[in-house]
Amino acid sequence: MSRIESIIRTVMRMPRVAALPGLGGAHTLRVYLAPQQLASVMLHGGRELHGSAHSAELDNPGGHWQGAIEALRALILQSRVAAADITLEISLASRWCQMVLAPWSDALLSPADAARFLQTQLAALYGDQARSWQIVADDTPYGSPRTVCGADTLLIEALKALAADQGCRCQIIEPALATALRTLPRQPKTRAAFVPGAADAAGASGAPLQAPARAAARGLAAHALAVVESGRITMATIQSGHITAIQSQPCGLTWQLELPQAWQRWTLRAPELAAIESIAVIDLCPPRSTALALAPPPLPPRFHLQANPFGAPQAPTKTAAGEAA
Repeated sequence: MSRIESIIRTVMRMPRVAALPGLGGAHTLRVYLAPQQLASVMLHGGRELHGSAHSAELDNPGGHWQGAIEALRALILQSRVAAADITLEISLASRWCQMVLAPWSDALLSPADAARFLQTQLAALYGDQARSWQIVADDTPYGSPRTVCGADTLLIEALKALAADQGCRCQIIEPALATALRTLPRQPKTRAAFVPGAADAAGASGAPLQAPARAAARGLAAHALAVVESGRITMATIQSGHITAIQSQPCGLTWQLELPQAWQRWTLRAPELAAIESIAVIDLCPPRSTALALAPPPLPPRFHLQANPFGAPQAPTKTAAGEAA
């Protein structure tokens, strides 16, 4: 097995949820892990269970992923549904799961060369630490740029070990941007969900998009998405089911003011983006206390706030990392 194939096989695939005895459906725990935040929602038969949304601010000063994993362990243990009946979908904050758009290279035609080339692309932005990351790329056509994702190998292995320890089915580990894209209503799905066992079909190019998403993506015009996390805005443009550009930058608490400015600066550098008239926005920041929060300014008309894929916003509980909230 080539290195790129082994990498693909270490990352989770689209969910195949297990039926719950006596409930006539399937339960999936969709989780967002961030340095100081854990958010989750329980899905039953693909639909959000009323009242199941959970949000916790983690007392995790160092921001290490181990604290968030222990908080997730506590959340699974206190779930009303037996862990063996839960399928996990895990979304990682951009701090822990980096994405880049790599230019086409003939190195992508060889599995061994592709692995080295893609890791070099990540290392150019994130330093030599990226050379030890687990990586995967999409399967865009010959000559097109590739969307590449990289994450700490120890983090991926720790998540898989947690699922195994708790008897859960861990079917997805992906960047938060990928979750936002595939859950966005009436939008094409992208090739950012990484599918193990598909290397025979994809070879060095990475995991192929599933057929329904591929069909849904045909013939759609370019559109854009902005994902807001604590301290960071990530913007992406999508066309025909492919991410065509990614832009990320730090942000403060007043992201409603910073997002339009960030988009305008990006448009000045890439004038072709001016043709995009609608930008979907997903806010993954923890809700602020009503006593402290001021009414945010309205977003300009081209920005459209979408539903949070981890449930309706709620006042988060405060918990030490690793404790049940």
